[in-house]
Amino acid sequence: MNPNSFLTSSILYDWIPDFEFNSYDLSDLVVLDQELEKECKTIEDRFHAYLAIYKKGTLAKPKGLCTTFQYAILESKAFDICQEFEKKLDGNILVVYAKPLKRW
Repeated sequence: MNPNSFLTSSILYDWIPDFEFNSYDLSDLVVLDQELEKECKTIEDRFHAYLAIYKKGTLAKPKGLCTTFQYAILESKAFDICQEFEKKLDGNILVVYAKPLKRW
């Protein structure tokens, strides 16, 4: 069984390519409640980006999403909205990736 299978209960991480999903340790990602996930999807659609929520204290791994995919460049208003949303995450970390995905 894939150790990342807990993420399949979430609609938030369907953007992660199969290779990374099946070979990277994604245990630092958080599955949110349904209401927060819907808010994430709204933000993704509005700002044409992908969102990931990491457990508080998580650091980038040499073989992880942050070291594989480029972050999104957000305009000031989008950045402010993302910061406000992050306050709802109980200390967990919001990372916004470029859409379409771009590798470093």
